[in-house]
Amino acid sequence: MRVELLPGTTNVVRFPVERRARATLELLRGIAPDVREVLSLAEAFGIEPPVHDLRERADAATADYIAAQVPRDAPTRKAMLAGLERAVVMPAVASCRAAYDASLEASEAQQFLLAARTTGGFWIDGLRERAEALTERATTLLLTAHARAEEAEGVARAVGLARRGTGWAPRSVVEDMDTLIAVQLAAG
Repeated sequence: MRVELLPGTTNVVRFPVERRARATLELLRGIAPDVREVLSLAEAFGIEPPVHDLRERADAATADYIAAQVPRDAPTRKAMLAGLERAVVMPAVASCRAAYDASLEASEAQQFLLAARTTGGFWIDGLRERAEALTERATTLLLTAHARAEEAEGVARAVGLARRGTGWAPRSVVEDMDTLIAVQLAAG
């Protein structure tokens, strides 16, 4: 088990609440990878960056599925919508957790390699290869976690609109920004 201290402390251990919490959209939003980090690592490793409109694609596909397959009957509709959301949120949360674990393992391997280099240890080539392999694996898992989180966000938007009984329309960044500005102006 890894011990994670709270930043700035030497004797306060952080309990990983996100490990025990139920997989929800709110939890996913809290542990999802930062898109800036994802794009930076994809560029650094020469890996194809994630699809930029995956969220919108998942949103549209889910809206089409809901319109064609989900019945209007209230109890059945509610259960099917919850199932749709759960089917993407749970794997996305698991993927984010796996990416985080791989990142910690890669970081430990990099630190071990650095310590071996500074002390003049033997078998540095093997340690370097292991650290590089773990770092590349962590990067791949991070890209996968990002993709699953984006897909889950798209599905959640379509499901949320269906739950409210609102007609689906493609997401508009301009309209979203106008709404946020209007809310901010009204509040302040």
